[in-house]
Amino acid sequence: MKRIAIAAASATLLIGLAACGSQTDERVEPAASAEETAPAEDLQSSIAAETPFVTVDCVSTQAMPTDTLPTGSVTVGSASAAIQPNGAPTVTIATDATPATELGIADVVEGSGAEAVAGDTLTVNYCGVGLGTKTMFDSSYANGTPATFPLDGVIAGWQEGVPGMKVGGTRLLVIPGELAYGDAPPPGIDVNETLVFTVELISIG
Repeated sequence: MKRIAIAAASATLLIGLAACGSQTDERVEPAASAEETAPAEDLQSSIAAETPFVTVDCVSTQAMPTDTLPTGSVTVGSASAAIQPNGAPTVTIATDATPATELGIADVVEGSGAEAVAGDTLTVNYCGVGLGTKTMFDSSYANGTPATFPLDGVIAGWQEGVPGMKVGGTRLLVIPGELAYGDAPPPGIDVNETLVFTVELISIG
Protein backbone atom coordinates (compact mmCIF):
# COMPACT_ATOMS: atom_id res chain seq x y z
CA MET A 1 0.00 0.00 0.00
CA LYS A 2 1.16 3.56 -0.74
CA ARG A 3 2.34 6.04 1.87
CA ILE A 4 0.53 9.25 1.00
CA ALA A 5 0.05 12.57 2.78
CA ILE A 6 -3.21 14.48 2.56
CA ALA A 7 -2.84 18.24 2.73
CA ALA A 8 -5.42 20.42 4.43
CA ALA A 9 -5.45 24.21 4.45
CA SER A 10 -4.19 24.62 8.01
CA ALA A 11 -2.15 21.46 8.52
CA THR A 12 -0.99 18.30 6.83
CA LEU A 13 -3.40 15.51 7.65
CA LEU A 14 -2.10 12.06 6.86
CA ILE A 15 -4.79 9.46 6.45
CA GLY A 16 -2.44 7.66 4.11
CA LEU A 17 0.33 5.35 5.21
CA ALA A 18 3.05 7.84 6.18
CA ALA A 19 1.74 9.29 9.47
CA CYS A 20 -1.43 10.70 10.92
CA GLY A 21 -0.76 14.41 10.87
CA SER A 22 -0.58 16.53 13.98
CA GLN A 23 -1.77 14.01 16.45
CA THR A 24 -3.59 14.33 19.68
CA ASP A 25 -2.85 11.76 22.37
CA GLU A 26 -5.45 12.60 24.97
CA ARG A 27 -5.84 9.94 27.64
CA VAL A 28 -8.91 9.45 29.77
CA GLU A 29 -8.58 11.69 32.81
CA PRO A 30 -9.92 10.13 36.04
CA ALA A 31 -11.61 12.31 38.61
CA ALA A 32 -9.24 11.36 41.44
CA SER A 33 -6.08 13.47 41.33
CA ALA A 34 -4.02 10.61 42.76
CA GLU A 35 -4.57 8.70 39.52
CA GLU A 36 -3.43 11.52 37.23
CA THR A 37 0.14 10.26 37.25
CA ALA A 38 -0.73 6.58 36.82
CA PRO A 39 0.67 4.77 33.76
CA ALA A 40 -1.69 4.66 30.77
CA GLU A 41 -2.09 0.89 31.00
CA ASP A 42 -3.14 1.19 34.65
CA LEU A 43 -5.71 3.82 33.71
CA GLN A 44 -7.13 1.58 30.99
CA SER A 45 -7.40 -1.32 33.44
CA SER A 46 -9.12 0.93 35.96
CA ILE A 47 -11.60 2.21 33.37
CA ALA A 48 -12.38 -1.30 32.15
CA ALA A 49 -13.17 -2.37 35.69
CA GLU A 50 -15.49 0.56 36.34
CA THR A 51 -17.39 1.38 33.14
CA PRO A 52 -18.40 -0.50 30.01
CA PHE A 53 -17.57 2.29 27.53
CA VAL A 54 -15.22 5.16 26.76
CA THR A 55 -16.67 8.01 24.69
CA VAL A 56 -14.38 10.36 22.77
CA ASP A 57 -15.54 13.85 21.73
CA CYS A 58 -14.19 14.53 18.23
CA VAL A 59 -14.06 18.30 18.83
CA SER A 60 -12.65 18.65 22.35
CA THR A 61 -10.64 15.37 22.04
CA GLN A 62 -11.69 14.49 25.60
CA ALA A 63 -12.28 10.84 26.45
CA MET A 64 -14.79 10.02 29.17
CA PRO A 65 -15.74 6.71 30.80
CA THR A 66 -19.48 6.15 30.38
CA ASP A 67 -22.08 3.64 31.49
CA THR A 68 -24.32 3.91 28.41
CA LEU A 69 -24.02 4.67 24.72
CA PRO A 70 -24.84 8.24 23.62
CA THR A 71 -28.38 8.79 22.30
CA GLY A 72 -28.73 7.90 18.63
CA SER A 73 -25.61 5.73 18.51
CA VAL A 74 -24.97 3.44 15.55
CA THR A 75 -22.85 0.41 16.43
CA VAL A 76 -20.46 -1.86 14.53
CA GLY A 77 -18.89 -4.54 16.69
CA SER A 78 -17.32 -2.89 19.75
CA ALA A 79 -17.47 0.66 18.34
CA SER A 80 -20.29 3.18 18.11
CA ALA A 81 -20.76 6.69 16.76
CA ALA A 82 -23.37 9.36 17.41
CA ILE A 83 -23.93 12.94 16.29
CA GLN A 84 -23.90 15.65 18.97
CA PRO A 85 -26.23 18.68 18.92
CA ASN A 86 -23.32 20.75 17.55
CA GLY A 87 -23.22 18.47 14.50
CA ALA A 88 -19.89 16.83 15.35
CA PRO A 89 -19.61 13.13 16.20
CA THR A 90 -18.57 11.17 19.24
CA VAL A 91 -16.89 7.77 19.03
CA THR A 92 -17.61 5.23 21.78
CA ILE A 93 -15.51 2.11 22.35
CA ALA A 94 -16.43 -0.81 24.60
CA THR A 95 -13.79 -1.24 27.30
CA ASP A 96 -13.63 -4.96 26.54
CA ALA A 97 -13.31 -4.41 22.78
CA THR A 98 -11.40 -6.97 20.75
CA PRO A 99 -9.67 -6.27 17.41
CA ALA A 100 -11.83 -6.38 14.29
CA THR A 101 -11.22 -9.19 11.82
CA GLU A 102 -13.08 -7.59 8.91
CA LEU A 103 -14.08 -4.12 7.73
CA GLY A 104 -17.22 -2.81 9.45
CA ILE A 105 -19.39 -0.14 7.80
CA ALA A 106 -22.53 1.64 9.01
CA ASP A 107 -24.17 4.95 8.09
CA VAL A 108 -24.73 7.21 11.08
CA VAL A 109 -26.42 9.81 8.85
CA GLU A 110 -27.69 9.00 5.35
CA GLY A 111 -26.62 11.59 2.79
CA SER A 112 -28.83 12.85 -0.03
CA GLY A 113 -26.27 14.26 -2.47
CA ALA A 114 -23.92 12.79 -5.05
CA GLU A 115 -22.48 9.34 -4.36
CA ALA A 116 -18.75 8.76 -3.88
CA VAL A 117 -17.06 6.21 -6.12
CA ALA A 118 -13.52 4.84 -6.31
CA GLY A 119 -11.05 7.40 -7.66
CA ASP A 120 -13.04 10.47 -6.61
CA THR A 121 -11.43 13.43 -4.89
CA LEU A 122 -13.35 14.06 -1.68
CA THR A 123 -13.61 16.77 0.96
CA VAL A 124 -14.50 15.32 4.35
CA ASN A 125 -14.53 15.90 8.06
CA TYR A 126 -13.27 12.88 9.95
CA CYS A 127 -12.33 11.60 13.39
CA GLY A 128 -10.04 8.65 14.12
CA VAL A 129 -9.83 6.67 17.38
CA GLY A 130 -7.75 3.59 18.18
CA LEU A 131 -9.90 0.68 19.29
CA GLY A 132 -7.23 -0.68 21.63
CA THR A 133 -5.90 2.59 23.03
CA LYS A 134 -9.32 4.30 23.07
CA THR A 135 -7.40 7.44 22.13
CA MET A 136 -8.18 9.90 19.35
CA PHE A 137 -5.15 10.20 17.06
CA ASP A 138 -6.53 12.70 14.54
CA SER A 139 -9.65 14.78 13.92
CA SER A 140 -10.44 17.44 11.35
CA TYR A 141 -13.15 18.64 13.75
CA ALA A 142 -10.49 19.40 16.36
CA ASN A 143 -8.08 20.78 13.74
CA GLY A 144 -10.82 23.07 12.43
CA THR A 145 -10.29 22.29 8.74
CA PRO A 146 -11.83 19.59 6.51
CA ALA A 147 -9.45 17.41 4.47
CA THR A 148 -9.44 17.06 0.68
CA PHE A 149 -7.81 14.02 -0.93
CA PRO A 150 -8.05 11.48 -3.75
CA LEU A 151 -9.79 8.35 -2.48
CA ASP A 152 -7.24 6.11 -4.19
CA GLY A 153 -4.47 7.70 -2.07
CA VAL A 154 -5.59 6.66 1.41
CA ILE A 155 -5.55 3.51 3.54
CA ALA A 156 -7.31 0.44 2.18
CA GLY A 157 -10.07 0.61 4.79
CA TRP A 158 -11.13 4.01 3.45
CA GLN A 159 -10.82 2.92 -0.17
CA GLU A 160 -13.18 0.02 0.53
CA GLY A 161 -15.44 1.70 3.08
CA VAL A 162 -16.15 5.17 1.70
CA PRO A 163 -17.53 4.42 -1.82
CA GLY A 164 -21.32 4.44 -1.76
CA MET A 165 -21.50 7.34 0.70
CA LYS A 166 -23.56 10.31 -0.40
CA VAL A 167 -22.73 13.97 0.20
CA GLY A 168 -24.20 15.09 3.51
CA GLY A 169 -23.82 11.68 5.10
CA THR A 170 -21.66 10.47 7.98
CA ARG A 171 -20.31 6.91 8.04
CA LEU A 172 -18.74 4.78 10.78
CA LEU A 173 -15.79 2.64 9.67
CA VAL A 174 -14.20 -0.03 11.86
CA ILE A 175 -10.96 -0.95 10.11
CA PRO A 176 -8.83 -3.99 11.04
CA GLY A 177 -5.09 -3.42 11.27
CA GLU A 178 -4.25 -5.07 7.97
CA LEU A 179 -6.48 -2.56 6.14
CA ALA A 180 -5.02 0.37 8.10
CA TYR A 181 -1.34 0.78 9.07
CA GLY A 182 -0.45 -2.84 9.87
CA ASP A 183 2.92 -3.39 11.51
CA ALA A 184 4.31 0.06 10.60
CA PRO A 185 1.90 2.56 12.18
CA PRO A 186 2.61 6.27 12.72
CA PRO A 187 3.00 7.64 16.27
CA GLY A 188 -0.17 7.42 18.36
CA ILE A 189 -1.39 4.16 16.80
CA ASP A 190 -0.46 0.68 18.03
CA VAL A 191 0.95 -2.02 15.76
CA ASN A 192 -1.89 -3.74 13.87
CA GLU A 193 -4.43 -1.69 15.80
CA THR A 194 -8.07 -1.65 14.73
CA LEU A 195 -9.03 1.93 13.86
CA VAL A 196 -12.45 3.52 14.25
CA PHE A 197 -13.30 6.44 11.97
CA THR A 198 -16.28 8.67 11.45
CA VAL A 199 -16.32 10.19 7.97
CA GLU A 200 -18.60 13.11 7.05
CA LEU A 201 -18.73 13.59 3.26
CA ILE A 202 -18.87 17.30 2.48
CA SER A 203 -18.27 17.39 -1.28
CA ILE A 204 -16.95 15.42 -4.26
CA GLY A 205 -14.48 16.82 -6.79
